[in-house]
Parts: sequence; structure tokens; C-alpha cells
Amino acid sequence: MSEPNAAATRVYDELRRQIMTWQLPPGTALREVQIAAEFNVSRTPVRDAIQRLRSDGLIEPRGRRGVEVSRWNPRELEDTYRLRANLEAWAARLAAERPNLLDLPRLRELADEMSALARSEPFDHERIAELNIEFHESIRSAAGSDRLVTTLTTVVHIPLLHRVFTAFTPEQVATTCQEHHTIIAALEAGDGDWAESITRAHILAALNALKGPRGLFATTNAEGT
Repeated sequence: MSEPNAAATRVYDELRRQIMTWQLPPGTALREVQIAAEFNVSRTPVRDAIQRLRSDGLIEPRGRRGVEVSRWNPRELEDTYRLRANLEAWAARLAAERPNLLDLPRLRELADEMSALARSEPFDHERIAELNIEFHESIRSAAGSDRLVTTLTTVVHIPLLHRVFTAFTPEQVATTCQEHHTIIAALEAGDGDWAESITRAHILAALNALKGPRGLFATTNAEGT
């Protein structure tokens, strides 16, 4: 990798991490000059990194020349999660019908670790989010449909998957972690109807949390907390 490309990748990776974990919350302005100074690079790799982030849907234009971390309004959140619920549910059905593609031992490990973290106080939101993302990505891959995986990649906004665990109450975290075990049971049984229905309900519960008093549009969220 050439030096400019390496610099662009370094900037991209770090900004993406900060956006995903809400260190840079929605609406945060990104300025090339400040980013270049922070990373001690020229503005060229910063522009390249920003272009990649725009392609990912993580940032959007702000005014005539600037960019900011993408925001969501209630309708966009609703549309995104309902679309995700249907696609993820279909992926779970397909995965249940293709047991040879499933890595059930790994899914159990992920579900067990999430459940253990849910019982700890205070629990590690970020670690649970990372495990949750891997859990659902593993099921999508087992669906055996490249087109479905590609479509889901454009629909699923990773920062939302990180945020949802801060929107849940401790009881909701425990419930959603238990649902992972139920999803595994449906997959192991090869029951597409069960896998589809529990996955849809599981994701719609996350939508309900993100719309709730601790969710995406709570007053404290606007402050990036």
C-alpha cells in the first residue's frame, strides 16, 4: 500500500470507529483542515477518507461545502428498521433451511458471551454491540444469498446497532440477549417460520427502544451522551 493510501486508510478507519461508537454523534461537522492537523497528514488523504465515509452513508453534505455525520429523523429510523426487520427475518429463514452453512458453535459462543455481559454491572455496551453485529452477520452469511447480504449491508447502519444497547433498559438487554438463544434454537431445528418470526420481533424490539425515552431522539442524545 502506498503512503498516501495508507494515510487515507488510517484516517478512514479511525473516523469510522468514532462514528460507529458515537464519539462523533450525528450532526457533528467534519472539517478537512482540523482532521488533517489531528492526524498529521495532508488534506488529500482526508478527502479520500471522507469520500469513503460518504459512500458508506456515514456522513452527508452540510451546507455548500462541508460534511457532517449523518443524522436520522423518526421516519428514516422507522423505514430503516422495518426494512431491516424484513430482510434479516428472511435471511434467518434461509439460514434455517441451509444448516450446512451455519456455524452454530460460534453463534452459541456469541450468545453466551452476550448473556454473560448482560448480567454484569455495569455492562459493556460496546462489547455487546460488537458481538451482536457478528451474530447477525454470521446468520446473513449462512443465508447463502450474496444479493441479500449486499442489500442488508446498505440498509444496516452500524452506528444504530451500537446505539441500541444504550437505549435499552437492563431488563431489555437481558431479554434481547435471551432472544439470541431462541434464534439459535430455531436455526438448529431447521424451522424457517420460527427463525423468521423471532428475528423480525427481535429487530422490531430494537426499533421500539431507539424510538423510546432513552433512544435516538432523547434530549441527552443530542448532546452526544
